[in-house]
Amino acid sequence: MYLACVITVDIKGSKKLKNRAEVQNKILNLLSSLNKEFNSFLIADFMMTLGDEFQGVLKTTSVILNIYKYVKRNLPVGFYCGVGIGYIETSLSEKPSEMDGSAFHHSRGALKEAKKRNIELVFKSHSGEIDFLLNSVMRLILHVKSKWTKKQRERISFLESEENIKLSDVAKKFQVSKQAISKMIRTAGWRAVRNAEKLVENYLKRLEQSKPNSVYRVKTTMEG
Repeated sequence: MYLACVITVDIKGSKKLKNRAEVQNKILNLLSSLNKEFNSFLIADFMMTLGDEFQGVLKTTSVILNIYKYVKRNLPVGFYCGVGIGYIETSLSEKPSEMDGSAFHHSRGALKEAKKRNIELVFKSHSGEIDFLLNSVMRLILHVKSKWTKKQRERISFLESEENIKLSDVAKKFQVSKQAISKMIRTAGWRAVRNAEKLVENYLKRLEQSKPNSVYRVKTTMEG
């Protein structure tokens, strides 16, 4: 058995989208860039599964929030995201559809819960206590972020897009003063949100402390 993380994303109201073909094309481009950006963390690439749904399998929980934010920045429509942490109980494969285990079942359960409660991101693992903490904190984070203006979202998204970006870099990018950026992130409560996200990241790491050393990147093994 291999401890892993399965991320399943489903587009909101995909059948009602007027520009569905265009959205699907953007999803395919997103999957390509996701697999390139997070290649070293993947057991199996992100790929389309059912309808307008896509799924990927990770060997670590450490980049879950980074992947969620990457999808959020690059997907032009609303979505639900179910994150499952558990085991792969079959042979490993390059394709998520060729594997099974509790990680996949947890991801499906999380996605179902996300749709039921109309929450963008839900976690599910073997620990109900940690799940409760993760999902409670995440709901607060999402609630605060839902109050951000378009301008705040754009500037904070740029601030978070790469490590070591300074406020002066954001100010230069958007042609405003550093003081204006500082006031904006203070008004948005960004530092409190970031601290809450770090709490989520720490508890996600706890879920993989017992990870076996045999989890590896299938594609690398197959390609030699």
